[in-house]
Amino acid sequence: MTQKTQKTRFWVILAILNIAAMIYPVSLYAQAESNETQLFAALVLVGVGFLLAITDTVSAVVTYIL
Repeated sequence: MTQKTQKTRFWVILAILNIAAMIYPVSLYAQAESNETQLFAALVLVGVGFLLAITDTVSAVVTYIL
C-alpha cells in the first residue's frame, strides 16, 4: 500500500471514530429536558470534544512523525 493510501485510510478511520464517539453526547444533549440535565449534557459534550481533540492531535503527530 502506498504512503498516500495509508494516510487517507488513517484520516477516514479517525473521522469515523470521532463521529461514533460524539453520537452519545449529542443525543444526550438533544434529549435533555430540564436545565440541570442540559447543563450536564453540555459539559459532557465539551469534555468529549476536548478529549477527542487531544487524542486526534496525538494520533496525527504519531502517524506523521513515526
